[in-house]
Amino acid sequence: MGTEYQNIYRQVYNVREDEHLLSETDNVTCVLTRRGLLAAAYTANNELLSIHYAAYGKERPVWELDFFEQLFAQEPLLIRQDKITKVFFLTSSNMIVPEELYDAAEARNWFDQIHFSELNDTVEHYKLNKEQAYYIYSIPHGINELVKINCRNAAVMPLPTYQLSGKTNQTSIQCFLTCEQACVTIYNNNKLLWHRVFDYTGAEDIAYEIRLICKEHKLNADKLTIACDTMSAAEYAAANALSQYFAAITDGTQQMIKGLWQPTLSFVKQLTTCA
Repeated sequence: MGTEYQNIYRQVYNVREDEHLLSETDNVTCVLTRRGLLAAAYTANNELLSIHYAAYGKERPVWELDFFEQLFAQEPLLIRQDKITKVFFLTSSNMIVPEELYDAAEARNWFDQIHFSELNDTVEHYKLNKEQAYYIYSIPHGINELVKINCRNAAVMPLPTYQLSGKTNQTSIQCFLTCEQACVTIYNNNKLLWHRVFDYTGAEDIAYEIRLICKEHKLNADKLTIACDTMSAAEYAAANALSQYFAAITDGTQQMIKGLWQPTLSFVKQLTTCA
């Protein structure tokens, strides 16, 4: 279900029709992107109950504080602050530093040489244990304070954590889509080959970036399967369109995509495995 009200687009997915469904909520995971927010409610056994998604258009600035403040104040899944256990951020301002090179005191200086950030923006780091590296990313000051106030018991992580938590001996391409950004991670021969969060307007933009990297590293893109997850059902068309450029498209759990919500359901399922 998707609706638009006051220039805010909303979608809701419930596992079943039940007016008392949300009373079963044990924990909530929250995902913040620069113009959208997803909240997923789970039972004590991490079984999904409901997904609530809200976003606004490009006519408004990124990370608009009023939008996020209103959601934390009014969204049914976010009102019970004690139930919010995980918060994920997606931002194109990021870098991965090998553990042996990481210096916490110098991290901000390194970061500012690559990305623009406001003086009061928070630069966070997250240890990628399996990669033996640190993921460094920035959060706008106002958004960071809002999360501190409303998600006091939550673990805060970069969204790509779920893509960077495992290795494979084969070539693996994982893609996550919001309405305007793609987060792509490529593994090859058990090693992280490439990771980037970038803007796109259509599937061809995503395919171009991936095929360019494949060409540089002598990988046959025509034979590759892309595992693609989405922020909401609205990105299904873009995910499905990627099939024009690669051998096959699956969701992040390697299942063939057959419905609008499937790539999002795959996404929220994988988030439960992130510590």
